[in-house]
Amino acid sequence: MSAASSRRGRPGVVLVAAVLVCAARAAAQPTQVQPWRLDYTPGPDAPKNCPDKRYIQTAVATKLKGHDPFTDDAPRSISVKLVPTPQRIEAHIEARDENGKVVATHITHADSWRCDQLADRTVFYLRDIVDPIVLPLADAAPVNSSAPQTPSPVPSPPSPPRPHDRTPSSPATRAPSRSPLLPKLALSASAGATWWSAPETAMSLALGAEARWPRFSVGIEGHYDHAWDLPTRQDVAASQAGLVALACARRGFFSGRAFARACLFGNVAVLSIGSDKAEFEDPFDDDELVLDLGVRLGGGFWLARFLGLELHGDVAYVPRRPVFMVDGEQIWRAPSFTGALRVGVVLPFDIR
Repeated sequence: MSAASSRRGRPGVVLVAAVLVCAARAAAQPTQVQPWRLDYTPGPDAPKNCPDKRYIQTAVATKLKGHDPFTDDAPRSISVKLVPTPQRIEAHIEARDENGKVVATHITHADSWRCDQLADRTVFYLRDIVDPIVLPLADAAPVNSSAPQTPSPVPSPPSPPRPHDRTPSSPATRAPSRSPLLPKLALSASAGATWWSAPETAMSLALGAEARWPRFSVGIEGHYDHAWDLPTRQDVAASQAGLVALACARRGFFSGRAFARACLFGNVAVLSIGSDKAEFEDPFDDDELVLDLGVRLGGGFWLARFLGLELHGDVAYVPRRPVFMVDGEQIWRAPSFTGALRVGVVLPFDIR
């Protein structure tokens, strides 16, 4: 190659190098977006593990390559309000332009104990609002009859609307949420032992159904207690079958993952003590109506959203104490107080 041709090729090499350097500098620049004002309100009832406003700002800035789009004096605003519900916690996001017009809304949610997951979803939508993906439309170029005509590219189909592009007038703007006045239905099954409701410790089985609100619940429970071959002189067996009405107060801990409850209850049951063994000369079977008033204390832990483990203890007062007699001899009289301890599972269901 001659020296002249080498000199002619140098301007082209220099031009290509300059273009590459400019492109690299442009790529190194952080994403520039118009400023917004962030109004973030966790609320007094939000879980304690929900992040603060500074965390949200830092997370959005990280997604924008270090550029913080939020300033306190920006004319445009984005509000984020955390709203706890009985089943989950929601983030209500709303963006307004310089004139106060709503330009984007969205509701995202997570389980009540997963506020970290809710924060990640909120940051995703905030980044999408402050720096939306816009596909530029090609401007129509003037037609030059002398220039060769090239076929125009086939336009791509329009992209589907993004969730934040919906306006409040659209019926699909806000996801339907359950009313806080609507309870959950909770079914429970438990097993344990009772003391002093029969001459000996008895095995106890219980099935219950409750209407549960965030702080209180009401329900009913059926139970069956049975003690086999009591070691008395008469060698009898005892059982009690009854129905319990409950009114309870509840309180959640550890972002709703665990809970404690205290209940007042009334119990109506039939206590049966007797023996039908052939070796007895005088087999007997006697029933008595039992009325109890008591207190239940307990707690539980949610293994999953649809399954919980619960432990509770009962102490009941017996105002009417049954007495059992055989041939004029008293074999047993109910004490003034009884107790029970049970452990079981809870299955909550939404009522729609």
